Order: sequence, then structure tokens, then C-alpha cells
Amino acid sequence: MLRNCLLLPALLSLLVVACDDGAAPDDAAAPPADAAAPVDGGSTDDAGMTPEDASTSSVCEGVDCGPVGRCVEGEAPSCACDAGYHADGLSCVLDGCPGPECPRAVSEWETLWQAEWDRRDREYCTELSTSTGADQEHYFLSYCIDGLVSMWRATADDAYLDLVFGLIDNTLEDAVAGDDGFRHWPGPPENGGESYPLWESYYWRHVVTLVRVLHDNPEVRARSDYQARYEALLAFSERDVWEKWHSRGLGNLYRSRTHMASHWARIGMELYRITGEAQYLEVFENISHGEMPGRPSNLRMQLYPNPSTPSAYTWASHWGVPEGDEVQDTSHAGAIVSFWEEAVEAGMYWTVDDRAALTSTLMDVMWFEDGSYARFVDGTSGSDGPYPAPDGRCGACGRLHEWLVLGRHDRAVQAKIETGYGGGNHRYFGTQAIGISALNARWLLAGGPAY
Repeated sequence: MLRNCLLLPALLSLLVVACDDGAAPDDAAAPPADAAAPVDGGSTDDAGMTPEDASTSSVCEGVDCGPVGRCVEGEAPSCACDAGYHADGLSCVLDGCPGPECPRAVSEWETLWQAEWDRRDREYCTELSTSTGADQEHYFLSYCIDGLVSMWRATADDAYLDLVFGLIDNTLEDAVAGDDGFRHWPGPPENGGESYPLWESYYWRHVVTLVRVLHDNPEVRARSDYQARYEALLAFSERDVWEKWHSRGLGNLYRSRTHMASHWARIGMELYRITGEAQYLEVFENISHGEMPGRPSNLRMQLYPNPSTPSAYTWASHWGVPEGDEVQDTSHAGAIVSFWEEAVEAGMYWTVDDRAALTSTLMDVMWFEDGSYARFVDGTSGSDGPYPAPDGRCGACGRLHEWLVLGRHDRAVQAKIETGYGGGNHRYFGTQAIGISALNARWLLAGGPAY
């Protein structure tokens, strides 16, 4: 169980890490592109919403094989299970796991999480949440939110949920009403207090996933004051995040770089899963595989096989550039990977084949035997070399964090996390990496999250 000390406010102030994670001045301060671009008529049907191998046969009606299996048609219903699981009647159960081959237990990850939270992240995350957000603090707070939500979903301990609500509430207290009636967090004074869609979407993508998980678990909302909190966060998500930036121009959603647009695809996906409203699905589909207003490509069109490892994906960070140019950097790619994993689990367009290709990218191309990893998704690192730096400096430690979600369904990935992603990698928001790893363990050992 999470110790009561987690709920104590931070007593010390730490300096905010000065690092650039995608909010380059030209991205942050530039006026929204395509502000007047009309919305193309997007698909509002359920195309792509059903797992590709799910049966439409009546024998599968009402059959639920669980989060790691799918019903297949035949004379009688049966379950096809993910790797590492086998069918037991109409459910999927974990294959036998003897001795050291078993994933580390959730409780072991929780012990590691507690130590890292006490060492640094409790104070730092609290400081980020009680800032005004004017210097990009809420952007970095997203890592704290992700780690806490992951731990809650892995352990079912509501102390994590209470803590994450407290951090979010701190930021909402600083949201102010603008001239257009929408609440926002003002940006840097030197830029006239202009707020940035990148900063907000990067933070809020993890919050809206929490909202969707609450939507899917009414028994949780029935506890404490969680129903009221759910309703307030959903209202803020729809009006003061989505409607606000949509009304200010489509260029705020259909961003100039792949990872920046993926934040809005994820937000749209989660809001669609909650509300069923077509406007959210349209943006998800346009960014994933449709026509993006003002852009020459989409995420699907960006993908091409790695030149030396065809089972792996490579892609560019800018839309429509030739293959081999402007290859996506590893750190920002993590946001795309975690979005895709959530979409695969939801059965929304992206598939287990995409997951397999991303796993190959991680394991066969980017992540080396000595524990270092490439700076770009094609396995290259330029003249600076891979992370961490050879001289022992941690460099951009933590920027592989969101790739770790691929361990939810792959024991080899999880085993490498256990043996090759500790130490220095935990110095950069280590509770996010540990939380993701704990949730992976829950998937592998129990067949799915607690929530």
C-alpha cells in the first residue's frame, strides 16, 4: 500500500529542469497554421473501430475473451490469445512462467517506485503542479501524471489516484478565463502571456486517458467524490482544451510535426471513447490515416520499413518529406508509441501488427545490448553517439520511457526493462518509467490492468 507520506505537500523547492522537449521557439511561439482551413468531411462511421480479427459471426455475440484475446468464428466460439497466453474455455490465461523467466512482480515495482518518489519526484512533481505553468512546467508534469496513473492501474490502490487528482487540481487553480471565455494557462510574459497548444496537449493527453479509464470503471466513480471529479475533468477536457484550440484554428490540432499532432489524435481518441461524438473521431482518423487539413501526409503514410531491418518501422518527424530525411528522434517518438499502444488496445485503427513493428524498432534497431539506445528511430545517433553518453553523463535519460509500454504484451521487452533500464534512466522522472513497468507487469501476470 502506498504510504500516507505520499499525500504530504512538498516541503522543498527544486529547480525546474531546463531541457527542451519539443517546445522549440519556432513551434511554441509561431501563430497557429491553417487557422482558416475548413474541416474536411471526415468519416463518422465505425470503420476501424473493431479489432481486425474479431468475428461478426453470431457465435461470438456476447463472448468476451478479455484484454489479451479475441473471439474467432467457427462452429462454436473460441478464443485466440496474444503471445504468452493460452485459451482456457472462453478466456485467455497466462502461460506457465517458471523461475527467473517470470516478470518482476507489481509489488517489487511498487517498492522501486516508492524509493524514487521519496528521493526526488514527490517534491519536484508538486512544484511543477503549483507553478503557473508559464515556463512549460505542466508539460513536464505530464510525466508525473503518467507514472501515477500507471501505478494506480497496476495496484488498484486509490492513494495513487488521490495524489494524481491533487496534482491536477493544483494546475486547474491557475487556469484563468480569457477574452474568449475559455480557461487557459498563460505562457511566458516575454511572449505576451500567449498560451501554447503544444504545452497543453502534451500535458492533457495523460489526463484525458485517466478520464477515459474512470468512464470505463463506474465502480470507481461510485467511491469517494470521484464521480464529481470525473465530470469536472471531462467538462474541462471538452470545452477548455478541445473546443478552445479547435475554435482558434485547425492548425492548433493538425500540427507541423508528427509527435505534436499525435497528442491531439490521442485526446480525440479518448474523448470519442467517452462520448461517441464524431468530431473527436474525425481528428483521430485524419491524423492516423486520413486527410489532415493543411498537411501532405498522415501518420500511416509516414511509416516505412527500416532499411536494414524490414520488420521495424522508420518515419520522419515532419510531414511528407522523402524517406531517410528528418528521421524521428527517439525521445519525441515515445509519445507516438504510447498513443498507438492505447489505440491498439482500444481496437481503434492501429493493430497488433503495428505493435509488432514498433517492438522490432525498439528491440532490433534502437536499444543496444549494452543498454544504450539510439537517438533516432532508424538506429542512428549522429556524431553525438547513443544515449546515455559514453562518458557516463545521463544525457537525455528518460526519453525512452514511453517506449516501455511495449512491454505490456512482450516478456522480452519487459525482461530488458528489468535488466537494462534502471540506474541513470530513473534520474529523469523515474516514477514514470517505473509506473509504466509496473503496469506492464500487471498485464503480463494478470492479463490486464486493475482498471
